Amino acid sequence: MALCPHCQNALPEATVRYCPHCGSDLAPTGVVFTPPPIPAGASASAGGEPGGVPWEGRGRLGILDALFETTREVLASPAWFFRRMPKNGGIGAPLGYAVLVGWVGLVAASFYQAILHSVGGPSWPFFVERPEWAGAIAVIEGWLGFVVQAIFAPVFITIGVFIGAGIFHLMLLLLGAARRDFEATFRVTSYAQATAVLLLIPFCGQLVATVWAIVLYVIGLAEVHETSRGRAAAAVLLPLLLICCCCGAVLAVLLAGGLAAFLSQLG
Repeated sequence: MALCPHCQNALPEATVRYCPHCGSDLAPTGVVFTPPPIPAGASASAGGEPGGVPWEGRGRLGILDALFETTREVLASPAWFFRRMPKNGGIGAPLGYAVLVGWVGLVAASFYQAILHSVGGPSWPFFVERPEWAGAIAVIEGWLGFVVQAIFAPVFITIGVFIGAGIFHLMLLLLGAARRDFEATFRVTSYAQATAVLLLIPFCGQLVATVWAIVLYVIGLAEVHETSRGRAAAAVLLPLLLICCCCGAVLAVLLAGGLAAFLSQLG
């Protein structure tokens, strides 16, 4: 059994160009590798070489080409992408990709939202009877909100990726499905932000991006942690279900309080 000369972990019988454990390039060490089959429509990455992630080879490819190739591969061939993605190698590059592509998508979504509120007014119609509140909400939801989100989007995205990866990894640990460390989960969560480009689609982009992001999380976690997609889906969907239940409970309490106040006034 061949060992990686860098991290000393065992390599699979048909290895790729990059170690699946530490992400090191195996070619200079003389390790013989057999590239995995490339699905139709996908390209060899990292400068035309099999294995690796185009974004992590942006020094050779260029930032724009690496960004485009990585996004295309994640969206079009997620199982193939996450299967050959290095499971280690640092979180800086994946986080940088998530922030960059996420910023583009969030700015686009904020721009569409600003236009919508500029034309249709505030999203809370019950404030229309109070013009001062309606005007303030229209400004916040409109162009002021767009500027704020454009400036602070990198911070929001960074926090969101860390929180999301932490929740997913915790769920995987609870389900007994975590075969790798937090960094592998973080890398999946970061590269799954490729769905942010779908926010460029007006009106329906938010829904499409949300659904496809969930799909990418499930596929990526299953491939990286070598677990079933059922367990990966549970790790992704159970927190969402819990959040929905909490929001529903809060809404029910608010509605019950409002109904009680209304009935007391009638009495």
